[in-house]
Amino acid sequence: MHWDEATAKKFGRALRRLREERHMSQEALAFQAGVTKNQVQLIESGRASGRKDAAGPSNPRMSTLAGLAAVLSMSVSDLLESADL
Repeated sequence: MHWDEATAKKFGRALRRLREERHMSQEALAFQAGVTKNQVQLIESGRASGRKDAAGPSNPRMSTLAGLAAVLSMSVSDLLESADL
């Protein structure tokens, strides 16, 4: 799988949907996953940086994916599958 801007945005939409289905805030998900709220915001938006002029898709580390998946009570592969990746 090639992780590009379209993939990052697709994953971000899926993460937001899963978080909202569980009635969680970005802050709660971030805290429980051991990341910052800003990281969750960037992943959900598919961006690597909060700067408007910065280019590049979000590209979360495996440890970040594992933390998010654990909080959402799923495996990393299930998390990626939920985004059709």
